Amino acid sequence: MEIVGRQLLTLYPTCVFAGKLSDVTLCDRLETSYRAMHAAKDGKLDHGNFMSQDNIQTRAEMKELVDVVMAESGQVLDFLRVKRDSHYITNMWVNITNPNHRHALHIHPNCLLSGILYVRTPQNCGHTVFSDPRPGARMLEFSHTEMTPANMGTYHIVPEKGLMLMWPSYLPHAVERGDADPNDARIVAAFNVMIRGTISLPTAHLELK
Repeated sequence: MEIVGRQLLTLYPTCVFAGKLSDVTLCDRLETSYRAMHAAKDGKLDHGNFMSQDNIQTRAEMKELVDVVMAESGQVLDFLRVKRDSHYITNMWVNITNPNHRHALHIHPNCLLSGILYVRTPQNCGHTVFSDPRPGARMLEFSHTEMTPANMGTYHIVPEKGLMLMWPSYLPHAVERGDADPNDARIVAAFNVMIRGTISLPTAHLELK
């Protein structure tokens, strides 16, 4: 006796969407703008690391990136079948950091999607790490013959210039410590996306404007 017609039901998946700019020279133009912000101290400086204002999506020089983010996030929302009137970028900012700088595990509240674009990625700079968002999934930690997306609790993305990632904002993520030339810089643009519209669920009605 055996089981026939076997199926694998992938329940409640957490998707990370990844793709590369068709024209990576956009990163060079963005880097010029970001370094000008840094030079003007138009943001926060902390031990040599720079974070810009968080509304740079409103600046004319960001239009190319904004157009890409709006188009790609629209496709993600369509894939997820999210009903909406429209969507928009709530925040956008840039981090210019020591390439070995570590950023602790965190989420992005008050938005639906979050994402990054790697603008400058020195060799051996810190990876982006995603962590399993399910609270009880690691109650037992087994040994495995091989680590795969079906059994791992963390997933590492190697930074690559021009690579864009997008994910549900509830997904915990971090930047691990790198081993790059400390005189170089890791430059990453980050953004959050939210929808506008009416959520018409019984006992859970919500107007998003």
